[in-house]
Amino acid sequence: METWVHSLFSLALAAILYPFFGSEAAAVFAGGVMIDFDHYIWYVYNLRRYNPFKCYTYFIKDIGKNNWQDVQGTVLVLHTVEFFALCIILSFFNTIALLFTIGLAGHYLLDFIWYLKVPKRVILDHSLMHWCAKQYSAKK
Repeated sequence: METWVHSLFSLALAAILYPFFGSEAAAVFAGGVMIDFDHYIWYVYNLRRYNPFKCYTYFIKDIGKNNWQDVQGTVLVLHTVEFFALCIILSFFNTIALLFTIGLAGHYLLDFIWYLKVPKRVILDHSLMHWCAKQYSAKK
């Protein structure tokens, strides 16, 4: 999903929550947009390139041309169920964490819709533990 869609959705959600939480509602935006930083981490680690604009082009255009084979089965740490579970747990103790998690849930929802519409399949591994188990078993 393109960044502008995540941004617009998160901004609208933060605006809806602003009357209830004030400036803390900005955490919704962080949860909805900033978590895509893990795409850049993956890009730098795997391709040894550092240009964030080329990273954006790579994920938005180039991978689609290659039918998502370059990222099939990989893991993006901030897109895992473990990260989401940690955020949910922290939400019970902190309002900022709650708002961040709301933005994160919105991000995941948009990603799910994108999976249904564009590649028509889930292309990433959304569990860090599952991904690690696959890596371990592949080395045997």
